[in-house]
Amino acid sequence: MPRQPRNSRLQTRAARAKLKPQHEPYWHEVQPGLHLGYRKGAKSGKWYLREFRAGRRWKRRLGLADDSLPADGAAVLSWKQAIKIAVGDQRPTATATDAYTVGDALEAYWVSRMARSTIGSVETDQAKAAASIMPRWAAHDVNKLESAELRRWFSALIPETADPEIKRRAQATANRTWAVFRAALNQAFGDGKATSDLAWRRIRPYRNVDRARTRNLTSAEARRALNAMPPDFRSLARGALNTGMRLGELLALRVSDVDAAKVTVRHSKSGKARTIPLSEEGEQFFAQVTAGKAGDELVFTRADGQKWYSMEVSRQMARVSKNAKLEPPVRFHDLRRSYASLLINAGTDAEIIRDLLGHADLRMTTRAYAHLRDRTLAKAVERNLPSFGLEDQNVRKLHP
Repeated sequence: MPRQPRNSRLQTRAARAKLKPQHEPYWHEVQPGLHLGYRKGAKSGKWYLREFRAGRRWKRRLGLADDSLPADGAAVLSWKQAIKIAVGDQRPTATATDAYTVGDALEAYWVSRMARSTIGSVETDQAKAAASIMPRWAAHDVNKLESAELRRWFSALIPETADPEIKRRAQATANRTWAVFRAALNQAFGDGKATSDLAWRRIRPYRNVDRARTRNLTSAEARRALNAMPPDFRSLARGALNTGMRLGELLALRVSDVDAAKVTVRHSKSGKARTIPLSEEGEQFFAQVTAGKAGDELVFTRADGQKWYSMEVSRQMARVSKNAKLEPPVRFHDLRRSYASLLINAGTDAEIIRDLLGHADLRMTTRAYAHLRDRTLAKAVERNLPSFGLEDQNVRKLHP
């Protein structure tokens, strides 16, 4: 093998330990058009190979770097071993891969999602995939996907209609379905199962179609809704109104997560834990629903002791909306939204709302509650802007 240029940042463990973790690998040019990359993670790194050939970019993962484990030449590679593979005739970017189907990619994606997301969130996305992705693409090799095919399928998700609102809702649903599909394909590419990601990177979602839902309950509507619920479901709903937690977070809540004055969310949508302080009423409520239960027991269950399922919760909310005469009908997520809206109407800062709800970005909070923030701003101007002491007659003297 020809002698390769040295790379002081990548060739030793000690040098790689000084690098900052980042998503994009640190690249080393092995030869023109061929690069060996090292992606630094929080605990260890991975070797990647990138090659530009015949007008296309091919990228594959080679294996783990020997940052903390000894190199074995297969799963764990040293710098010299990675270089040797990179210049070999059988390098992954130069050889055909075995068929890896979209169905395979989705199965691997669900395993990954289960480890970092709530069960309810994963089940929702699995339903999207089963309805719109699997029937068309399950047996399709991810390495044979073409942009034109994907674009035709994506466009076919939108029905022919003259109603702009129906079209907008369909486009928003298509975007969410595409987000699941793309995430599974991106994981396949990152795992080295796909040689290129160009086919799906060229597909663009519909723009300006995902309007925030603005259904919020007033205090009076919330009381009507609670009074129309059976006791076991009322407890679950009160949990949402007192904490603003998502359904999946409530269903995963254990007694040990509840303290005297706060609730700790350990299983969040973002994967990050957060703490929610409780009001005096909230403290009393959680003391009641956790009384006599062991620390590893679920806080919220049905009257028969079994866990709630998202579909059953949706049916309960439909019955509640009808019995309490709530128009438009209320979904369970509206209870979380109502928690935030009542706090905003009381003057709570948007950054505090973001932290309480566990939003990843402040933009998500301001977009979802912009209509309420506008009212709060108007009230603040009316209440706090001082008078400048001008009277009509004085204005007339200045401007005859």
